[in-house]
Amino acid sequence: MRSRMLWLGLAALVVVLVAATAAFAATQRSNVGKRALATGARAGVCGALRRDPAALKDLRALRKEHRADMRAWLAQYGADPSSPAAQAALAKLRAEHANDMRALMKKYGITARRGGGMMGGYGGSYGGGMMGGTSSGSSGMMGGF
Repeated sequence: MRSRMLWLGLAALVVVLVAATAAFAATQRSNVGKRALATGARAGVCGALRRDPAALKDLRALRKEHRADMRAWLAQYGADPSSPAAQAALAKLRAEHANDMRALMKKYGITARRGGGMMGGYGGSYGGGMMGGTSSGSSGMMGGF
């Protein structure tokens, strides 16, 4: 009897997992090809930059430059990325990248709210946004090795 209850419980669990997976898959299929609404905090600075073709071109060029900088950093410090010299270079690189983004935002008249968002706090909070926040050790797109 105990063995039969165990198998029934296991079978019920499998049925629930299959149903949940099917529901998730159906939801994902219905969202294919749709873009998120450009509202709220998620749209933010990058959403505003993406709506302007000239700004988008500049944003893509800046991203390409930043990725090349990060690759160069990794090539130089990849053997020991947590060394003090590597972390100092990374902090300097992050600051430069954040300043580049601020300059791009200023160029297109876009203001970012403080305390969250794309730059992980935009100059002072402990967020873990795209630019990795501050020296708090948080990790965003730009690292946190």
